[in-house]
Amino acid sequence: MITLTAFQRAVDWFIPPHMANDLHTRKRVQMFIISHIFGPIIASPIPLFLWFADPHPWPHVAILAASIYGFWPFLALVKLFGRYYTPLAMASVLNLTFCILWGTYNYGGTSSPFLVWFVLTPLLAFMYLGAAWTARIFVLAQITLGLALMYGIYLYGDFPQYIPVADMALAGVLSALGANIYVFMMAAYYSSVVDSQSELIKEIDRHQYTLKALTSAKDDAERANGAKSDFLAKMSHELRTPLNAVLGYSEILLEDAELDGRGEQIADLQKISAAGKHLLAMVNDILDISKIEAGKMALHIESVDLDRLVDEVESTARPLAAKNTNTFVVERGPNLGTMRADATKVRQTVFNLLSNAAKFTQNGTITLAISRDGDWLEIAVIDSGIGISREQQQALFSNFTQASSKITAVYGGTGLGLALSQNLCRLMGGEIEVESEIGRGSRFTIRLPAQLEKVAQPEQSLFLTPRGRDEDNFVSEAEQDQPHREGYAGLSGHLLDHNKRERLLVVDDDRNFLELAERLLIRENYTPICSDAPQSALQIARTVKPAAIFLDILMPGFDGWDVLAALKADPITVDIPVFMISILAERSKALAAGADGIIMKPLDAAKVKAALAALKSMRGQRKAANAQIG
Repeated sequence: MITLTAFQRAVDWFIPPHMANDLHTRKRVQMFIISHIFGPIIASPIPLFLWFADPHPWPHVAILAASIYGFWPFLALVKLFGRYYTPLAMASVLNLTFCILWGTYNYGGTSSPFLVWFVLTPLLAFMYLGAAWTARIFVLAQITLGLALMYGIYLYGDFPQYIPVADMALAGVLSALGANIYVFMMAAYYSSVVDSQSELIKEIDRHQYTLKALTSAKDDAERANGAKSDFLAKMSHELRTPLNAVLGYSEILLEDAELDGRGEQIADLQKISAAGKHLLAMVNDILDISKIEAGKMALHIESVDLDRLVDEVESTARPLAAKNTNTFVVERGPNLGTMRADATKVRQTVFNLLSNAAKFTQNGTITLAISRDGDWLEIAVIDSGIGISREQQQALFSNFTQASSKITAVYGGTGLGLALSQNLCRLMGGEIEVESEIGRGSRFTIRLPAQLEKVAQPEQSLFLTPRGRDEDNFVSEAEQDQPHREGYAGLSGHLLDHNKRERLLVVDDDRNFLELAERLLIRENYTPICSDAPQSALQIARTVKPAAIFLDILMPGFDGWDVLAALKADPITVDIPVFMISILAERSKALAAGADGIIMKPLDAAKVKAALAALKSMRGQRKAANAQIG
């Protein structure tokens, strides 16, 4: 094996570099080199025999020997002048033809034992040159001319008689043996080439079969992923619908208990509300991760005032850190300025890290450090908590993964927060890095580009977006799902009219939702007009002319899009603001259809107030602009 490897390296050394990359050319050159190495050796007995058997060997035997050993210089010529391989191969075939015809002419003529070598001419020519038309014409021409020359001499001339034909039996045996050995060697090498090509073809077939299997598996996985997304979307609706009732009624009962001073019930209702909010947060995280995995998570690029962002984060995180008697410190770098990014996702990522730091740190210090380094923003959350080992850090950003089962048992959690945060950062072109040591705390650093370019967004968003208002007033889904008080809405088919209250029309096929909405809006000093019949929404709106309409998207038969189209087509209701209510983020579709915004379920007072406040602000700006024009 070592000898074969060394020989193969020696053969490869003669192959020019530019010819080594093409498999077919490489094989032809290898056959050329091997035949030129062994050919003169195999043919050596013939000139030796003739030298001693011929009484007058000079110069014809010497010329024959020179022609035979003249194949070796072709090795150096191919190495040095590889770009001229085709002319060199043709010259080698011509030399072979000359060698055979010269030996045939001088020793036996048309009866020469050396004529058997002529069969090698087309064999080697096609091995060297391939089956191109130029090679075929060349081979046919030199065979025809060579044989015609021999036959012409036979007819019109005489062949020399250096050795009688009867005395050339040994020469015939040597010639036949050498030719057979040469043909055997080249045929064996050629068969190995064919076998290797056959194995290569079989390997290609196996790879193609594997590729088809992988393609089929990929298609199955995509279908499964689509089914998973559909399932999650449906399940989110099925989960959030009962959560509407759980959280809504618990908040109403909690307010009543607080007013009546029922301490025991207050504690129980607070636990119910907290558990419902925790479940809602889990549902939202799972849906967000599903959107990212499916490539459907939208980015809403806007100008973000970083000092203002830090103030907002600080106001939320300080009481969170104080729960475990931690000190909260904010470190701001100079000249933070603004950045172009998705403010909601940046805020959500920072909140997740601060929430983890507050959960795993007791009687310690939590630091939020923000700085700007050219085109990059760094936000670091540093704590003096329990820390994370190097082994635990390896899977820290995987879904449903926590540092250890013991930590999960003590501190709780689903292991989704860090995975979601990392995915959100990567979606925005950044990364989260972690440095931690057991018992000495952790440092999570968010690195984000400060100028994220705006990209085309799919028809979904995480924002409540009243049409026409400033981007800085957007309310994120994360904020919508974490209000100060969680309230929900439900049944009503009747009309309440309080002259001094703004009237709001709520249309939803879920009577429980309408009942909660009615109670919620009454508490907030609105006059709710609730209907579970979307077909009647247009007539009600034309009659009462509400200040705004809150319209559910998913309704059987005449759905929210149909109602919206009818409202916008009627000249009486066309100017009434309409907010779509949905568990699905379909902001782009809602705005394109003429809605003034979209509010994500669960519905609560904070979301309604935010939408109406934005609406009033927009109207105020329009009035001021009209006054200036007037």
